[in-house]
Amino acid sequence: MPFPTAEPESGRCPASDLSNVLPFDDKNAPPPRPGFAEIAAMAAGHAEARALQTALKLGVFEALASNDASADALAHALGCDTRATALLANAMVAMGLLAKSAGRFRLGEPARRYLLRSSPEYLGGMILFDEALWNVWGRLEESVRSGEPARPPDMFQGTREETFRFINAMDSLVRARGDARYLADNLDLGGVGTIMDVGGGPGTYVAAMLRRWTGMRAVICDLPATVAVARKILAEREPDVMDRIELVELDYRRDELPGPCDALFMSNIIHSEPPETNRMLMGKCFRALAASGRVIIKDHIMNADMTEPRAGAIFSLYLLLTTHGRDYSFDEVRRWLEDAGFACVRELAMKDGPFTSSLVIAEKP
Repeated sequence: MPFPTAEPESGRCPASDLSNVLPFDDKNAPPPRPGFAEIAAMAAGHAEARALQTALKLGVFEALASNDASADALAHALGCDTRATALLANAMVAMGLLAKSAGRFRLGEPARRYLLRSSPEYLGGMILFDEALWNVWGRLEESVRSGEPARPPDMFQGTREETFRFINAMDSLVRARGDARYLADNLDLGGVGTIMDVGGGPGTYVAAMLRRWTGMRAVICDLPATVAVARKILAEREPDVMDRIELVELDYRRDELPGPCDALFMSNIIHSEPPETNRMLMGKCFRALAASGRVIIKDHIMNADMTEPRAGAIFSLYLLLTTHGRDYSFDEVRRWLEDAGFACVRELAMKDGPFTSSLVIAEKP
């Protein structure tokens, strides 16, 4: 059905907002009971993560992009020790990222798809961001004891390098996993003249939506350092839609959102904030929307016990380390929206992909 621009008849909610939706009917299913092998793999998961991060940082995959190589040749290309390089490359073979034959290493197809910078599905930005947070995770016990973040909760605005790495990671993850493409293809935005992306980061979602909906314009609102990175990324990669994007520097914690807009999108914003900030933000979203406008929130939306989806429960520990937020349940998000004046609040799941988030959508009467 078209993205509605009029109030739902008799206060009824639209039957669907996506052409490809799945209600979350398994959030309360008990998680599988792990055995020895699963628990041992959990405990040793840091080894594979660190090996992959190191291989990517050293340039192992780029060095094998065009030709296979012996351990000695690979080590020479990387400027590393031959014995140690062979051990790292062997680990990548065991993990399915490289192949080995007659003592020579070559790139596996998964690595070619996700670990080469030239690939449109390059995940390396996210992996290198995680690598930069390695020591932060080492302070998890301290944060659990104190309840405080292990680093300044500044959304990585401290230095230009930090900001670029963070925004590049968000872009890398969304492009590799396919979130932006999925929403552009399945979220019906017919009738929307202007969509606002609050905390839009690199503009990955907006660019995909504008390519799909050629009559629509977009406003991306974010912090100044982030907007500077977004402007560079969009100018280099999305010149065909740049003339339909307005970049606005603001801090949604302090500033009102510009408006009116027909739709307002927020991806992975509420999880970085405490409940009182999110409650205030929903009020600002309501005021920025035109009548009959719609807010679309994409995030890990948890069950009432805060244990599913699994990715969200674990991700909340990262949020403990770096923000004052956490992942929230549908009931919590619904209350904020309804308190702000929204109606027809519902949750829709993204399916047919490796997605861990869902959408909460609500109408401004």
